[in-house]
Amino acid sequence: MGKLARIKDLIISIFMIVFAFVLLIWPQYGPPVIMVIFGIALLFYGIYSLLFFCTRAVHMVGGKSVFYKSVLLMDLGVFMLSSFKGSERLVMLYLLILLAASGAIDIVRALEFRKQGAGWVLRAIAGVVTILLLIVGFIYRKDPTTMVYVFCIGLLYSAATRIVAVFRKTAVVYIPQ
Repeated sequence: MGKLARIKDLIISIFMIVFAFVLLIWPQYGPPVIMVIFGIALLFYGIYSLLFFCTRAVHMVGGKSVFYKSVLLMDLGVFMLSSFKGSERLVMLYLLILLAASGAIDIVRALEFRKQGAGWVLRAIAGVVTILLLIVGFIYRKDPTTMVYVFCIGLLYSAATRIVAVFRKTAVVYIPQ
């Protein structure tokens, strides 16, 4: 990870921590704010991916998958922005789906890392914690403030892992000629 990427990740994680604490202070405004922030983020990331496809990925192997991903992300972003006034249940459904996907991916990646002999324990713990948050969120799915608290815990955890990655020393591998 280069210095610019480290600075970018540090700034993003600081914003995530601030956003989580603002939501913890005012949880009653949580669901619409979460929808707007995620909608805007998905829309901008979809536009960024589409620009990446148009400039470089169109010539790459698997470039079409970048195009499909960008269209899907923009579609989800527009859908979230158009329905943020609709229902708090929609926010909770998105959050539960996000937690389920994230936990499953973390556990599968931990099992792959274990087969390869790499460090897998922290990734497995992250997957289990995410699944536990999913279970708590499913139990309290009718209470919007509890779902906001679950979202804030996940956001703080994600920010902490980003900060750890920023300060982790990057391994340098030299290939002899």
